Amino acid sequence: MVSFLKKRIVERAADRTQERQLQSEIAKILFQASIFTGLLMGTIFLLQYEVEDERPMPLVGVFTFVMSFIFTLLVWMFNVYIVNSRLLPFISRWVKPKFPFLLRGGISLLVSVILMWIWAEIDKFFGMEFRDKPNIVGLMQVRGFIIVAISLTLTWGIEQALAQQRALSEISKLKEENFQAKFEALKQQINPHFLFNSLNILKGMIRTQNLKAEDYVVKLADVYRYILQSNTRDLVTVAEELKILESYFFMIKNRFREAIDLNIALSDNVRRSLIPPLTLQILVENCVKHNVLTQIKPLEVMIFEENNFIVVRNNLQIKNAMESSNKLGLLNISQRYNHVKEQKVVVEKTPQYFTVKLPILT
Repeated sequence: MVSFLKKRIVERAADRTQERQLQSEIAKILFQASIFTGLLMGTIFLLQYEVEDERPMPLVGVFTFVMSFIFTLLVWMFNVYIVNSRLLPFISRWVKPKFPFLLRGGISLLVSVILMWIWAEIDKFFGMEFRDKPNIVGLMQVRGFIIVAISLTLTWGIEQALAQQRALSEISKLKEENFQAKFEALKQQINPHFLFNSLNILKGMIRTQNLKAEDYVVKLADVYRYILQSNTRDLVTVAEELKILESYFFMIKNRFREAIDLNIALSDNVRRSLIPPLTLQILVENCVKHNVLTQIKPLEVMIFEENNFIVVRNNLQIKNAMESSNKLGLLNISQRYNHVKEQKVVVEKTPQYFTVKLPILT
């Protein structure tokens, strides 16, 4: 659990960094969109001037284009960075706007009236379009309305797309957090499950005065140390699993002696493949828990490879009085495989054998 909390702290710090990067990317996108809109408005009003004026002048055309570009940029920036980021949140503290888009439009139109009046005064001062259009103020207001309409529509569309993208990202992150929490819970389940069963075996050895009980305790410590270390890992190599399985089988063998046998036939390639920690140990443990073990009827556990599966098979000789089981073993393994690689563990039962097939993970 401590490792999980440490992981969450690191992930939270990464989330904050990612959020800052996202805000930077959003600002960049909006700025690029404002430049595009400014160029679009400048081109539209330049063409309007060229079409409407009987004797268009290049200098007036350049003036119209530049002023359209600048004032579109100002309207856009005011709409995005002042109205949306500061003014609307401030208003929302006192009253909840029923139609925020219309409120933004009204505020932007008010600002555009002021900006277009400034544009008209500059035009009058330099004697540009005003020479041919005495009603330049009315013309500017129409232009302001067009600028606000297009700017608002584009910013609203971009913001909605970004909001949807962020919502999808949040959903994905929540799913990932849920997955990690469930996976950590699955790994934590193994500890008490293994320790409980191992102590039961040790109790049996002590009751029968088995002289190797002390060695069993040493092996138990080795195995449990591996369990604690493996809690920080989602997957380990099959070779590592087999090494710890040997220690675990030493513990089992010293209790049941000739009543159990383990045969492993796995290639080097399979041994280099991956497996959730303690999978093989849990399966062998289940074999011991649910079957009769005697020298007359020894339990034979086989681990081999077959069609991209690691197969764990034992001869079936179910105990007449089944021990109580919380079914953690197979369920835990199946869920961990499903979480890690979304691959299914195959379980088969015949009158002769109980078989579990584990997908080989590379």
